[in-house]
Parts: sequence; structure tokens; C-alpha cells
Amino acid sequence: MKSDRFSLQYPVMRGSIAERVGEYVAALPERSFVEVRDIDGPRGPIESAFSRLAAKGELWRVRKGLYWKGAPTRLGMSRPRREEVALRLGGPGSGPAGVAASLWLGVTSQLPATFVVAVPRRVPSPWRHVRFTQRSVERLLRGLTPSEVAVLEVLRAGPAIVEGSWDRFGEVVAQLAEDGEVRPAVLRDQVADEHHSGVRSRWSQLCDEHPSLLAAA
Repeated sequence: MKSDRFSLQYPVMRGSIAERVGEYVAALPERSFVEVRDIDGPRGPIESAFSRLAAKGELWRVRKGLYWKGAPTRLGMSRPRREEVALRLGGPGSGPAGVAASLWLGVTSQLPATFVVAVPRRVPSPWRHVRFTQRSVERLLRGLTPSEVAVLEVLRAGPAIVEGSWDRFGEVVAQLAEDGEVRPAVLRDQVADEHHSGVRSRWSQLCDEHPSLLAAA
């Protein structure tokens, strides 16, 4: 299978490693992440090339091995939003948890001091005001989106993290399903595999109150 990784291996490489890394980064779209491991070749010189680009303001270092290419502004390169970094570090199948999940779905106006991410794999180390909590690997296998994870996490936490009535949350989920932003059939299957009993009972209640979710599933 053809690799999408950019190769600097001899004899493909032309010019210095720094030049080639610079060309690769220049071709990236603004507001995108790039990892040192995205590029094949001698690790030390590649890491040094990334570090120099960060020192010049062409990249922003998120953490070891991970960088951000923002848009240029009068005050320097634009930085990623906290949730963008959080979900990138969480990886596929991850999404907001706790109050961050409610905020993601628009059922609270509370801004969490710490953005919590539910991840379906080994938990990464915390990053600034971001921390991670582990969930089942089935979320990864089913390819859950951040919005789908957020729905599961609000079901897990319950009404305490929703402003107003619990029915408001049901209305939001039903609308997201209608708009194609969450997949009720995927959520139904994942709910069956969730270890938290509250997720299953509240999903059942949600479907009773919003039959369109059952029809879509």
C-alpha cells in the first residue's frame, strides 16, 4: 500500500533536509497540524529542521513532535484553539467529555476551566488546561465523531451538566441526527457496548421521547 508519508530518504532527497522540510511545511494549508513523524528520514536532522522553523515563527510547537501551522497575523502566527489541540492529541474516536461535551453541543454556556477529552486508547499526558479520560476502544472501531462522543458523554454525566431541561438535550440530539451530524444507528450500537449503565438508560429515555432517533437508527 502506498504511504502518504513524505520521504526524505536517499536518493529521493534533493537539497538539504532543512530545505525539504521547509518545502513540505510551506505546502501545508494554514490552520493545520504537522508531526515530525509525518516525514520519513533521519530523525535528528528532521527534528532540528522543525525546531528552526518554529524559532523563525513559521510553526508553533504544541509538544514534542507535534507542530501547528497557523495563519500569519500582525501579531505573529495564529494559535490553535484549545479544543483543536485537545482533539488532535486525543486522536480518532475521541471527543469532549463532561462540561466540555455540553458546551460542544450547545446545552450549556459554562466554560470549563479544564477541557476534558474522552479517548478510546491509552490516555495521553495532559496538555496545559486539557486532560484525558479513557473510554472503550469500540468508539475508535466505529469511527465516532467528536459530536457523537459528546452525546455519549452527556448521557453518561446526566442532567447535572445541562442548562435548563433535559428535554433540551434531546431536542439538540434529534436535530443533529436530522442534519446528519450524528448517526443514531452508530450511537445505538455504541450505547449497547458502553459500560456505564446511565448511558444505556438515558439513551432509551431519549429515544422514547424523540421517536425520530429510533426511526433514523
